[in-house]
Amino acid sequence: MKRIMCALVVSTVLAAGIAPAAAASRQLTVGIVPFDVASVDGSGEQASTALAKLVRIEMIREHALRPLLLTPPPGATTPIPDDQAVTIGRAAHADVVVVGTVIDADTSTSTHSADTGGLLSGLGASLGAHLDRVTAHVTLHLDLIDPAAGKLVDSFEVEAKKSQSGVGADFSTTLGGFDSGDDAWSNSPMGKALREAAQKVTTELAKRASEFQH
Repeated sequence: MKRIMCALVVSTVLAAGIAPAAAASRQLTVGIVPFDVASVDGSGEQASTALAKLVRIEMIREHALRPLLLTPPPGATTPIPDDQAVTIGRAAHADVVVVGTVIDADTSTSTHSADTGGLLSGLGASLGAHLDRVTAHVTLHLDLIDPAAGKLVDSFEVEAKKSQSGVGADFSTTLGGFDSGDDAWSNSPMGKALREAAQKVTTELAKRASEFQH
C-alpha cells in the first residue's frame, strides 16, 4: 500500500512540473498586419505588405515565435484600428497582433574625393573618382494588441542604422524594393537597416511572450 501511495505522489509531482513547463515552451502565435508606411515618400501598399513579410521571415529564423500574416478586411487602411486588429486576431487564433508604423526611413549621402591613381601607377595613369557613403536610418513603432483582452496592451520602438561606401555608389533607398526580391536592394544600406529593425522587433516580442500566453 505504501508503495502505491508513493507512486501516486511521485506521479502527481511530475505532472504538476510538466504542465507549467509545457505551457512555458509553447510558441507565441504572432499575427502581423501590413505596416503603415504613409510617412515614407513613394511607398504604398506593396511596401506595407513587404515589411510585414520581412518581420515574419525574421521571426521564423529565430524559432522563438510562430508568426502569421494577417489580411485586413477589404477597404481597411493602415494603421489598422485596434478593434479590427482584435477581430482578425481572434479569427486567426493569434495570441498577439502586431500593428506597425514606419516612423522614419531615410538615407543620407556624403561624398569624398577618392584618388585611385595608385592602382594604375604602373600604366602612368591617374583616375579621379568620388567615394559615396550612404547611411540608412529606420525607426519602427509597434503596437501590441491582445485579442483575448480586446485592447492595446503594450507599445515599443526600434531603430536601426546601416552604412555602405563605394566608388560612384548608387544605392536604392525605397521600402518597396524589398518585395522585388532584388539581391542588390537587400544588400543596400536600407535593405540591411530594415532587416536589423525586423530582428529587433522579434527580440522585443520574444521578451514579452509570457505576457500574452493566457
